[in-house]
Amino acid sequence: MSTSAADLPTDAAAANQSTVSAVRLTFDPDTQSVLATLPPSPTAQKLDLPTLQSLLKEQGYGEFYTSDSDMQELITLAIQGKEGSATIAHQRDAELEWAVQPDKMAVYLTAIPAYGGKKITREWLLEELQERAIQESCIDQSALDQVIEAGQAERLCVARGVEPEPGVDSRFEGLVEGCKNLIEDYSEEAQVDFHQVQDFIVVEQGEILMRRTPPTAGVPGLNVMGAELPTEPGRVLEFNPDIDGAIIDPDNPDQLIAAVKGHPILIDKGVSVDPTLRLDAINIESGNIDFDGSVEVKGDVSSGFSLHATGDVFIRGMVEKATVIAGRNLTIVGGVAGEDLGRDQNKELILKARVLAGGDIRAKYANLAHLHAAGDIIIREFVLQSRLSAKGSINLTQPGSKGCIIGGKTTARKEVAVNALGSDANVPTVVRAGRINCKRKLEEQLRTEHKNCLENCEKLEKVLKASENPAQKASINSDMSRKIKATLHSYEQKAERIKAILARLNARKQAESSAVVTVKGAIYPNVYIGIDDAIFNNRVRKTGCSFVREGSEVVSR
Repeated sequence: MSTSAADLPTDAAAANQSTVSAVRLTFDPDTQSVLATLPPSPTAQKLDLPTLQSLLKEQGYGEFYTSDSDMQELITLAIQGKEGSATIAHQRDAELEWAVQPDKMAVYLTAIPAYGGKKITREWLLEELQERAIQESCIDQSALDQVIEAGQAERLCVARGVEPEPGVDSRFEGLVEGCKNLIEDYSEEAQVDFHQVQDFIVVEQGEILMRRTPPTAGVPGLNVMGAELPTEPGRVLEFNPDIDGAIIDPDNPDQLIAAVKGHPILIDKGVSVDPTLRLDAINIESGNIDFDGSVEVKGDVSSGFSLHATGDVFIRGMVEKATVIAGRNLTIVGGVAGEDLGRDQNKELILKARVLAGGDIRAKYANLAHLHAAGDIIIREFVLQSRLSAKGSINLTQPGSKGCIIGGKTTARKEVAVNALGSDANVPTVVRAGRINCKRKLEEQLRTEHKNCLENCEKLEKVLKASENPAQKASINSDMSRKIKATLHSYEQKAERIKAILARLNARKQAESSAVVTVKGAIYPNVYIGIDDAIFNNRVRKTGCSFVREGSEVVSR
């Protein structure tokens, strides 16, 4: 510690020094302090803070705690030419203050540094921790190193208990290769190659479908005092009781086996096996098919026929002007080729080919066809004059494919992603993403009702105003006036409620939307892009852009 010259007295010829006698330093072991004495001396010596500090260091007291005010007291005596003494340094041992967390899961140390006294050592720290019965395995040796190196610490955690690790519940491992959804979620980072999912899995009776691993017991914890902390063991989870076509292995209760030959469907904590109907084709020989389970068709679904299955449907050929309905996922290795039967009263194309799925749809192409999926739709090559709708996303960006939509109407709840939209021939093409306002009719009704309320209010106000005319008072008595005012108030309140509802509906329309239409390649003129209720008519050829909604408008990025 030091004091600048400005801090010294200024009432002497030299404010920061003395010309009095020599300084004598003595150490008092009882008070662990250094006493500086100014004895009489025939030889005057300079005295200032640097001189005192240097003198302390020379006589082995350099690490002692010093106070500027104490030393200044001695310098003041010297400046005044007086004899006397003052305590100017103190020897102090390091101090350790320990704090054990109430839950005994941590120990904190505050260490006050040593000033020429006992220093902090590892042995001292470990001895203190041992006296407090701190578990050795909980001590943080790196924290002790930090304290020893710095010589001090401020509420530093030097020991921490081990939290118990709860046991892991039973886990279920599917053992059938490829037993998963036929169509993965599309993402830019991990596109799914159409050729990688062209297998329709069939298991034999008795084949192992799933294995259950037992739960783990968990690992007990330990507090800093060495007391064990109990843990929660994992739970034994049972196989899904709603599985069909599979049973628990009589020889191994942790295994699920197929009870019938069929198509495996992975579900939560189990695997169901759909009885699988295998057909060469759907045609005049097979007739229409309505099957409770999964269906595999090796060939085509011919024109005019229908296939309805409650499970997955896998068609290796193509669908020709036919109807195919799948309860879950539908894969058509070939394409869907339909026919234009004219237009309905809304001027919409009437399409003979209809493909519907309760899950996802995957096909090579769609031409003059109607496709609807409760999940996603993935088309490899192209969509021509078709009507596609998906509650998930629609994707035509498979590597090495055309991936174009030309004509028709395409609607997805989340995203439409394509390589190209429209054509050089400027064929009208409509693509929508997001939610179309289904409450438009309600809005119109509310606006009409609001207008009627305002008109009625205006009429009643005129009647009340006219009643104030002395000539009209005879025809409108006080009771009638009261009723008119009550009716007017009722209309005013109703108008306010309707106005609030309309404001909320409008706010929902203006809210941010996550729907997007992504075009990796070219988008041609005469393509209409819809995001929610907003519409954009593209009039020029563009490349590589995404369309989103901002407010009530569709913008490209």
